[in-house]
Order: sequence, then structure tokens, then C-alpha cells
Amino acid sequence: MAIVERRSPEETRGCILSVAWDLFRQLGTRTTVADIADKSGMSSANVYRFFPSKQALSEAVCEGLLSEMLKAARRELDSPGAAAQRIAGMMLALHRLMRDQMTDEARAHEIVKIAVDEVWPPIVDYLHKCAAMLAEAIAEGQAAGEFGPGDPKELGWQTLQACVIIQDPTMIAQCPAIRPEARPEHAIDFALRALANPRPPAPIPES
Repeated sequence: MAIVERRSPEETRGCILSVAWDLFRQLGTRTTVADIADKSGMSSANVYRFFPSKQALSEAVCEGLLSEMLKAARRELDSPGAAAQRIAGMMLALHRLMRDQMTDEARAHEIVKIAVDEVWPPIVDYLHKCAAMLAEAIAEGQAAGEFGPGDPKELGWQTLQACVIIQDPTMIAQCPAIRPEARPEHAIDFALRALANPRPPAPIPES
């Protein structure tokens, strides 16, 4: 008689998420709940016990991957060094993880592109947390005299936006074809120079 492996609900959920990500990398958007259930060794009904829809499952996979990226960002910000150095480390770490995990694999890129285009909640939460971490480091840099004046929260968002070309998966994939000589460090250097300006120009009036 075959021995059926018993898993806790947490282990079962983790297994489903792991299998789903593997299949997304292999099949992209063609992945079905039935595919995930079959490879997980369970019924589709059991998968639906944990995730009410393929969309919910896809968002959970996305959330898990972005959570790991945020942990990497936090490690960089908590490391020794000046604020500018730590911000550079954070942005480079996020760029490399996005490039390696979600851009270089064509099938996974399909899922990521949909998540970004449709503004899935995990994407929004991830961006807000990135901006908040940047704001924290910017405030520290201002207190140390590294950075010029300004609202750290707003500057956090502006820094994130200035580096979007090295964070957005579609732009990461397209940039080498448009400007092969460009490097992620260039975008980060530009943002850090702006933060370091002690006398930034007055804001452009809104039209």
C-alpha cells in the first residue's frame, strides 16, 4: 500500500505555491489549476480549498516572491555604511532579483507583465513598502548631512520612480536592445546626485 504523505495546512499551502511558481516558469499563462493540482499530488478541489481562484493563487505566488525581494532590500538598508551606499545596495539588489527571477525566464515574465499591467494588489503593496524603506534611509541621510532638503516620503517615491527603468521587468528586458551601454548603476547614481543636491530647484508648477 502506498504511503500518503501527510502535510499540515501550512505545508500544503506552501507546496501549492512552490509548484505553481515552477509551472509558471515552464508554461507561463497556460498553467491551469488542474496542472498545479496534478503536480502537487492532489485534486483541484483541494487546491481551491486554499485559493478560491487561479487569480488568487497567482497573486499569492507574486506576493511570496516580492516578499523575498523586500527581505533582500531590508538586509541592504540594515548594513553598515552611509545612507547613499545602502540605498545603492538596496536598488541594485532589487534590480538583480527582478532581472534573474522574473525577467530572464520568458514564461515567468508573462505572469509578471500581467501583474504589473493589471496592477495586482501585491505589486502595489511592494511599491509602497519600497518607497517607505527609501524614505527611512533618506531621512537618515538628511540627518547626517548627506542629502538635501525635502519630504523624505516624497523623495522616497521620486527615487523609486527615477530608477523605474531598472526595476520594471518590461523595461529591464527592453533596455539592453535600446541602449546596450546603460547600466543600472547609472540610474542609481543619477537619483543619488539629485538627493545630494543641497539647493534643489523649485518645483515646476502643475499645468
